[in-house]
Amino acid sequence: MVTWTPEEIKDLRTRLVLSRRATGELLGVSGTYIYLLEKGVKTPSKTLNLLLGYVEKEVTENETRKGGKKYDKRHI
Repeated sequence: MVTWTPEEIKDLRTRLVLSRRATGELLGVSGTYIYLLEKGVKTPSKTLNLLLGYVEKEVTENETRKGGKKYDKRHI
């Protein structure tokens, strides 16, 4: 299992073009928790690591199919 670094989490959120709050809603956590993950204060749980991996996979597949668009809960 891959453990996500703060930089990787922020990069994924940036690729999604979502706020911390929206990213948190997508993953089932708070925007504050996303902030703490990006700053390295907290580390993602095993479940969150799996969710991040799934979201990244979907984003990568959608980018290759659609040319990189803004995402929300309906797209992932």
